[in-house]
This record gives sequence, C-alpha cells and structure tokens, in this order.
Amino acid sequence: MPVNGLFRGVDASASAMRAERLRMAVASENLANAGSTRRLDDGKPYARQRVVFREALDQHGRPSGAVDTTIVDQARYAQRYEPDHPDADPETGIVVASDIDPILELTDLMVASRAYQANINAIKGLMRLHDRALSLGDR
Repeated sequence: MPVNGLFRGVDASASAMRAERLRMAVASENLANAGSTRRLDDGKPYARQRVVFREALDQHGRPSGAVDTTIVDQARYAQRYEPDHPDADPETGIVVASDIDPILELTDLMVASRAYQANINAIKGLMRLHDRALSLGDR
C-alpha cells in the first residue's frame, strides 16, 4: 500500500471535521442574529446562512474524499407594525426582522457537534488500526 494512501481515511475525517466546525460557527452566528432588525450594508437585516456540503474533486475530477463547503443565504424576514421601534420605516412604521428559527439552529448545532465527534472517533479507530498493523510487524 502506498504511503500517501495510508492516512486517506484520516484526511477524509479531518476534512469533514473542518466542514462541521464551519457548520457550527454558522449556526451560532444565525442564533446570535435571530430577530435582528438592524440593517446591514445591503439595506436588509441579517439573513440566515446555511452551509452546503459537496464532495471535493482532485485535479483529475475524481472524488478526493474531502468536503467542499459553501455558505448560502436563506433570506426570510418577518414584518410587524411597530412605529415606535428605532429600526421602523419612518413612513409605514413597519419593522423588518430576521426570521430565524432558534430550534432549527440549535438542532443544526447538535447534529454538527455529533458528526464532529463521530469523525473524531473514526480517526481514533483508524489510528488504533494503524498501530495494530505496525505491531504485527514486530513479531
């Protein structure tokens, strides 16, 4: 077995761990901005972000075992009539707020955390397997 293929499983799990860490960071940011009414540079409140996973390809277009991630906006806003609110439209009294479901974000955090832990366990198992294989050569 070539040496570069020896740790391929570890590399794949490490890539998945990086992707899950990004997923947890994005879910945390979404939670922090739930119900936000402050307008950003684009004139709208914070929009929910979501991480999309894709299998990474090598230079020959074959699956590499790694994960590519992309962050996409899922803009949904709630509107309410609240003329005394500092972020209300001065003409209509309408406040536009981020429509982010905290339960969905907490669930996403929990799933990402469990996937991260599963990849840690996979790496530990692969390392034990490599240690076992090396110890067979000592006999």
